[in-house]
Amino acid sequence: MYDGIYKTTIKEDNTEHMSRRDPYKKISIRNVILIVLAVICLVIGVILLLIDPIKNMKRQAVTDDMMESIVEGSQAVFVVKSDENEVNGEEYEYDFGVEELNNAGGNYQEIIEELPDETVLTALGWINIPSVKINIPLWNEATKVSLRYGAGRLEKTADPGDEGNMVILGHRMRAEGKLFNRLGDVKIGDDIIITTIDGAVYTYKVDKILEAVKPENLEDYVDIDDGEGTQVTLVTCTPLGVATHRLLIIGHLI
Repeated sequence: MYDGIYKTTIKEDNTEHMSRRDPYKKISIRNVILIVLAVICLVIGVILLLIDPIKNMKRQAVTDDMMESIVEGSQAVFVVKSDENEVNGEEYEYDFGVEELNNAGGNYQEIIEELPDETVLTALGWINIPSVKINIPLWNEATKVSLRYGAGRLEKTADPGDEGNMVILGHRMRAEGKLFNRLGDVKIGDDIIITTIDGAVYTYKVDKILEAVKPENLEDYVDIDDGEGTQVTLVTCTPLGVATHRLLIIGHLI
């Protein structure tokens, strides 16, 4: 009789002890789950942080190879995948820029979807601004794809050295020194040197800087020259990373 009571008491004690341990077991499992979720979030965050630098490194490597071939004179025509090496912000960066000034309206997604699988880029030469260490390919066209790999001459504007206004567009990259990133540091009196694919060199002296032109007013500055001779107009977005306005650097052939 006592033995039965004793066993029952032990069983009840064990049950009570197990019930006291359950909450701790649940807390422990919950902590593990939270730690796993935190690690997953951390890994995803690191991956997201690395995506842009990796993309920029890949695009820069391609651009550097192109630049070397252009300068050496070994190649002037390049074929690239139209859906590769996109620049962050290109979907809005040239509103009333590339597409509108070329009379090719439509939203960004429609433009990208209508692109062929491959795009042919033709080098006009290269552009060098020594004061800010800009030295990049200059393409004969300013399109979504070409501007990923250098600057581009806007269609129907003047060729290097010709009378009129040669308009050159370029992305204002966030990465220091990439494409037109440092165009905002250009000063009056700086040189803009255009070297064409056949070796001709044209030097323009910067004599006017317009720091905040509204996109809707851009056409007033790029359609015609200012009547002061052979002109170049460099166009990029400003402020850096915001792109609400356009920065224009204007020079004349010397």
